[in-house]
Order: sequence, then C-alpha cells, then structure tokens
Amino acid sequence: MSSRLFSSVFAAAFVIGLGTINVAADGLAARLQAVAKSCDTDIQTYCTGMTPGGGKIVRCLGSNYMNVSPSCRATMASAMNDLCGQDLARLCPGSALGSGQAESCLQSHIADLKGACKSAADRLAAR
Repeated sequence: MSSRLFSSVFAAAFVIGLGTINVAADGLAARLQAVAKSCDTDIQTYCTGMTPGGGKIVRCLGSNYMNVSPSCRATMASAMNDLCGQDLARLCPGSALGSGQAESCLQSHIADLKGACKSAADRLAAR
C-alpha cells in the first residue's frame, strides 16, 4: 500500500472504523456520530453499493480521502485529534492533520503510540 494511501486510510480508520473500541469509555461516541453524519453524503457518493463490514467503508473513504467534502475531512481530522492529539504533539510537532502529513508521521511512529491512539492503530492493523 502506498504511503499516501496508507495515511488516508489511517486517518479514515481512526474516526470511522473504530466500532469495536469502547468509544463510550473514551468519550468519543458523540464525535463518531458527528463524523458519520458529516461523511454520510461522501459515503453514499464514493462507497455506494459497498456492504459495510471488514473495514470496507473505511478503506473506501481512505482511498477517496482527498476527494471527500471539506466538512467530512475536517470532522475526521477533529476526531483524529481527539484520539491522537497527545501523540501528535509528542511525536509529530507541527504536523498538519488532514494533509496526510500528521497521518504519515503517526504511521511512522506506530510503535510509540499510547492510549486511545494506540487502541485505534491496533484496530486498524487488525482490519
């Protein structure tokens, strides 16, 4: 998988594909609902006919990350910041979310992630 595609999938998976993480414990249930609502049109546009499950919608959004609406990207970046903000500050200072820069940086430091960010990365690796 190309680095750019992995970065896009990484970003999308953090915010859309975390259904099996206990989001209530992480306080992110409302954030994930906002992402699903914000990206609904993009899912219908780019992922039409796909049966959800096995990370298919996540990969679809990831492969179309730069084409999805600005509001979808912004909501996904915000949710990713909620999950990985501390790791971003610690491992990737100055990296901009949503451009692929922060996502690539996090991917390159995957062994150093902690907490909710590590849990999300573990879920992504399992898909």
